Amino acid sequence: MSFYVFSEPRDWSFEKLGHRGKLFEPNGHLRSSSHLIVEIDGRLPAWLRQLECDFVYYILDGEGTFLIEDRKEHCGQGDLVTVPKGAKFSYEGSGLRMLLSSTPPWESGQEQVVDDR
Repeated sequence: MSFYVFSEPRDWSFEKLGHRGKLFEPNGHLRSSSHLIVEIDGRLPAWLRQLECDFVYYILDGEGTFLIEDRKEHCGQGDLVTVPKGAKFSYEGSGLRMLLSSTPPWESGQEQVVDDR
């Protein structure tokens, strides 16, 4: 394994609420954030609230819509979507594949399912 270059993980780290993700293994020199590949083909059935992290999604492929608090934002390949810590959000998409950067590092226990959409 390289110290600076990481290959996409083979296995899914989580599959829940209609989306799934692959967490890149953390390394010793970059401790302030984590990075995941996230995919959805459909819609999250609930609102989420990230209690500890700011999220930055970079859209690799597909298109979709983010619902963040009271805003609805369309996104597609090449777009960057930011979700600040504490914001209620959800998303949906068709073949939506994203790179998620989380600061501080993401852990599943840090998020809260707020309610059904």
